[in-house]
Amino acid sequence: MSAADTTVAPQLPSGVTRPIPGELLKLALPVLASQALRLAYQWVDALWVRGLGVEATAAVTSSIFVWWLVLSMNDIFLMGVVAFTSQLLGAGERARAGVVAWHGLRASALLGLAGTALGLFGSRAIFRGMGADAALMVCGPAYLSVVLCGAPFFMVAETGAGVMRAAGDTRTPLLFDLAAVGLNAVLSPFLIYGLGPFPRLGVAGAAWATVCAQFVLVLLFAGAALRRHRAFPLARHAPGPPVRLRSMAKVGLPAALIGTLFSVVYIAFARAASQYGAASMAIVGIANRIEALLFMLSVSVGTAGAAIVGQNLGAHRPDRAVATLRTGTVWILWISALLTVVIGVFADTFIALFTRDPEVHRIGVPYLRVLVICFVATGLEVVTAESVMGSGHTRVLSAFYTTISLIRIPLAFLVPKLTHSGVVGIAWVITVTCIVRTVLIVGWAWRGSWHGGLSQEIAGPSANEGS
Repeated sequence: MSAADTTVAPQLPSGVTRPIPGELLKLALPVLASQALRLAYQWVDALWVRGLGVEATAAVTSSIFVWWLVLSMNDIFLMGVVAFTSQLLGAGERARAGVVAWHGLRASALLGLAGTALGLFGSRAIFRGMGADAALMVCGPAYLSVVLCGAPFFMVAETGAGVMRAAGDTRTPLLFDLAAVGLNAVLSPFLIYGLGPFPRLGVAGAAWATVCAQFVLVLLFAGAALRRHRAFPLARHAPGPPVRLRSMAKVGLPAALIGTLFSVVYIAFARAASQYGAASMAIVGIANRIEALLFMLSVSVGTAGAAIVGQNLGAHRPDRAVATLRTGTVWILWISALLTVVIGVFADTFIALFTRDPEVHRIGVPYLRVLVICFVATGLEVVTAESVMGSGHTRVLSAFYTTISLIRIPLAFLVPKLTHSGVVGIAWVITVTCIVRTVLIVGWAWRGSWHGGLSQEIAGPSANEGS
């Protein structure tokens, strides 16, 4: 071993050197807890406003789709941050990884301002476009406009968490999330119902509680950066070829398109469901929150996998990257099969967490039982896609997601009418298209064209010209 080797080796993240199953589990468990806490933001809001009526519940659950649309804008740079940071750290280049983090955090803050503008000027138009009735047109924009004003905080916090996870630290973001969600849960009832000295803000109070919690979360990440946390590389300049913002956007834009179209599709689902009444519109959002349990578990495994995949590709170990993907998909097969049975059998109990409205329960149980048919496919798809994104190869994945998303929109309107199945027809559209998409994504991923990672981009222009 050379002297150069001895100086670089200690800097390599544990994802490159330790057994994959143990490392994947170590990273995935805190991500899972963080995902549960992120889901808790939405559940806390939905649960606390339940006493305000079905329109308030629909306002929160429908706003989530718009919020995804805005937050997916951050993927333009977040996915590039994760891919470049993990691979640069795997290559032992911490300073250059710090420059990537610096560029990503600044870009996230600026993109968040676009979300703020949408909240201030577009909330009513969005709910009008979803076909909201008069009652929903009152509380829906009131909630959405406030939540979107906090977009810069959400985006910066997401990028900060992405940097630390790419470095192999998923525990610290979990602790930060725990503090923020705790604040949100405590503050929400005071602002919604006007307890004590607080004003009664109704459904908007839930949004203000969430924004305050996210502001605190940003302060926690800022503190980690100022303390030079080992998993938070941050630098304005570094030796070596520059990693430019446009290179990060080249990786992130296809990923952002995935999230954007996913959100647009669910807005279309809400619009298609609205013609069958407020209960139908509510169940689309409620079922999606229940399905989020599977999504949360899958993203946890996939996010941990992306960090390990990126680190090993940076260290020129594609064999370990493939082994990581294989391990994650086996795990999620068992998890998704179990959730299929539990949620299918206890569908009514899960719906009762969000509403007691009898009409929502009547149509919601068959809707949810159709939806669980695709749970195994959903788990495979998410783990595969999230893990492979650690390689920086996002274009083909984006093409698959884009094609299926565009097909879903007209089907959401046509299938319920042609089959006379109402909102349950939308569940069938989701299920069938999800299975098709999974076949495409998993088949492509196992071909292995992503094994090269971002080696050329990291090497820089001079290396590419000499090759």
